[in-house]
Amino acid sequence: MIRAVLPVAFCVLGASLASQTLNLPSVTSNGKAPSYSCDNIPSDQSSCVRVLACVGEEGVYFDGAARGWDTGTVTGFMSDGTDCTGTWTSGGMGGTGLSSLTCDGDLTADVIYYSQDNDTGTVIGRGRDSLGRSLKVWSGLNVLAYLSESGEPALPCTTGSIPIS
Repeated sequence: MIRAVLPVAFCVLGASLASQTLNLPSVTSNGKAPSYSCDNIPSDQSSCVRVLACVGEEGVYFDGAARGWDTGTVTGFMSDGTDCTGTWTSGGMGGTGLSSLTCDGDLTADVIYYSQDNDTGTVIGRGRDSLGRSLKVWSGLNVLAYLSESGEPALPCTTGSIPIS
């Protein structure tokens, strides 16, 4: 997923590009928690990076993982407990890629993203869901570091920063 991860992005902050494990401990408002870890393995279809997104203007966010290389899958949860799965593909003009998600309750979302660093799965994306809400997406090996302007990781959503770990 390194090449083009669901809507997501970040600047790599000097961490090793070798395989690194990222545990995803966040919990949604209904108590669901992703129970997987990600290993960034450049050029390998089993590669995985974290995906984070702001959804609309009500403080809802997405927390998940993108797996694959050049094409792959995305899985995760919205902070309201909605379970989501989808696909992504890279290789578009100018380093663009596309991702589509389907979530519980017939919610869908489409994102176009721009690759920032293929080896770390760093992408930044924008999109819209089937309820008309805007999406701002980031992914990559160092996404939490990228989203830590004030020292603590936070999603820069429209309604204000949302702390994330």
